[in-house]
Amino acid sequence: MGLAGRLCQRIYAYFTRHAGTEERARQIAGFLEAWVSILGNMALFVVKFFLGTAIRSIALVADAFHTLSDVLTSVVVLIGFKAAGRAPDKEHPFGHGRVENIATLIIAILLVVVGGDFLIQSVRKLIQPAPVAGSFPIVAVLLVSGAVTALMASFSIWLGRRIDSQTLVADAWHHRSDAIASILVALAIVGALFNLYWLDGLFGLGVSLLIIYVGLDVGRSAANPLVGLSPGPGLLASIRDEASAVEGVLGVHDVAVHDYGQRRAISLHVEVPADIDVHRAHGIADEVERRIATKMNADTVVHVDPQTPEEEGEMWQE
Repeated sequence: MGLAGRLCQRIYAYFTRHAGTEERARQIAGFLEAWVSILGNMALFVVKFFLGTAIRSIALVADAFHTLSDVLTSVVVLIGFKAAGRAPDKEHPFGHGRVENIATLIIAILLVVVGGDFLIQSVRKLIQPAPVAGSFPIVAVLLVSGAVTALMASFSIWLGRRIDSQTLVADAWHHRSDAIASILVALAIVGALFNLYWLDGLFGLGVSLLIIYVGLDVGRSAANPLVGLSPGPGLLASIRDEASAVEGVLGVHDVAVHDYGQRRAISLHVEVPADIDVHRAHGIADEVERRIATKMNADTVVHVDPQTPEEEGEMWQE
């Protein structure tokens, strides 16, 4: 882990040291990323706006309002984590974890919109290159702004990976789009000094396509759990391994997993010898439920299927 990674780790540890539970630590991490992004972008907006107004730079003022738009996605993160952290209730017995997926989907849509706007502007500038006005002080401000926004994006990605949150990763890409936009404006200004006005459109075209691709990919990953994505082979194998480790379990089948964000609902059938009494079979089911519930943080229901010696033989021949 590099210096930046160790710094992120210390910041995360400082704010979550009294969290108590993993779910609470996750919510605090989401709040931390959102507030760092909101305050950071607000500060950048103020600096860009007043400097742009002072030197009468349309480019810098426009980039200031682009930075301000990033606050919207961070507010979505804040609301999403707040709602997702609510305890289960009568209407939502498995909690509100899927609200985080909805927040991620909203951010993904905003990414596609931003990318589409960049794409249209880039194509226009390629067709009709226009001089870009500016000065080296503006270039310096834009580069510093891009560096600060890139740091916020890196922090968001680190936190997103730390707590396995696509929402934070998606918000990081929105920050990156702002950083890239600032750097592109700076490059366009430098290029204008050498009459290379087409650089702005060319760079913008490539970046806009990247942002649209990321937005679609993030949107797909957020939508899949909402429409009932089937569990991966790794998760299914883990469930079968946990169940099969219980003495008396001969086989496992019909595993169903419903993902609700930070909690799952899992049901499965376990095969047990037909000649054991009902109390023993019930005890096996209870032990399977306990192991899977503890390991997978899931509400687990186990159905017992008695197997005769003939059925056991057929099972092992399959």
